[in-house]
Amino acid sequence: MASSSIVQILHAARTRIVAHGMAGLSLRAIVQDAESSLGSLHYRIGDKGALIGMLAAEEADERRRMTATWSPRAAALDLSVPDTLAALIAAWLDEAATLRRDHAIAGCELMLEATIDLATRTGMDDMLGAEDDFWIGLLRPSAGEDATLFGRTIAGYCRDELPFTLVASGHPDYRLLRTATIARLAARFRGPASGVARHFETLVDRCGTPRDTAVLPVDLPEGSRKAELAGYAAALIAERGIAALSHRTVAARAGVANSNVAHYFRTHDDLLRGGMGALILGMRSELTQRIVQQRAARGDALLRATHSVALTALRDARLIPFALDMRRRRGENVRAEIAAGVGGAAGLDAAATQAAVVTLVGARLGALARGGGFAIDIAALARLRDGN
Repeated sequence: MASSSIVQILHAARTRIVAHGMAGLSLRAIVQDAESSLGSLHYRIGDKGALIGMLAAEEADERRRMTATWSPRAAALDLSVPDTLAALIAAWLDEAATLRRDHAIAGCELMLEATIDLATRTGMDDMLGAEDDFWIGLLRPSAGEDATLFGRTIAGYCRDELPFTLVASGHPDYRLLRTATIARLAARFRGPASGVARHFETLVDRCGTPRDTAVLPVDLPEGSRKAELAGYAAALIAERGIAALSHRTVAARAGVANSNVAHYFRTHDDLLRGGMGALILGMRSELTQRIVQQRAARGDALLRATHSVALTALRDARLIPFALDMRRRRGENVRAEIAAGVGGAAGLDAAATQAAVVTLVGARLGALARGGGFAIDIAALARLRDGN
């Protein structure tokens, strides 16, 4: 068992991640909150990478405790019935957004950071593996030999859906859209859409603010020097994460003095809002294009960027409409490819197609965070659909 000092430091670190994201993971701030010292942290834990590894290990343990709680609940249900399984998936997401909120946010932030920074991947395979094992274990009595593939599929779906549930769980139109895609996931993408999934296009239209009326968190006049610098900030966020964003790093990328960046974005928060604004403007035309090309670095950066916006919206409500816009648009530019790849000649309905895209996005981010290894792909989803 970890000493009380280590427990306090880890608690302080998780609290800062929840409140400020990975950019808030300052060792000095952590030890101040934990009423400890840098010397004690370095002696008991090590460097920042070791701290992140211990946080990931704690999150893995929390997932295993979750299994003990949910297994009896699932055992009382017939999860071979799609409606029952869909209700269970929705209940899990809702619990994550409420009772497990701090652990859920920390897990999302740690996974996102691990897709960017190799030094933060320690413990990530254990954490994500515990999430896979959770769903595989719940499904084994009902899914039999398909339990592993189906469990990993649901885990992938939840990895992409969770940040949006965290930020918009009280948004009725988002919940209806989520209900439709979860229903098609639980049905293994089979058969025609039924119930609320039949109204998928209407749900997409209603979820979020029309992009032409949503107001960006900062004014970025087209062609202005301010917009140009915000573009450099956006590129840093997409490629290296919010933790890498500073006046110095933006200035270095732009080839200007720090004071030039500070002239337009006085504080770090101003710079973050500028970067997010430019990121949103850029993604409006590119979002979800070619996400199935798993070797496309630009595609991976776009996937990370959508999660960055959703997680930042937890701390800046002005970004919520843009997070919702990204969620509702999952897969809009790859429908034909995904529908044919998973559904064969018969294709897939729109709700099933988006459910497949959400799964592929979550699976890809999980694979990036682990540094490689097995990831659910289109062929795997086709096997699941065609299985027993």
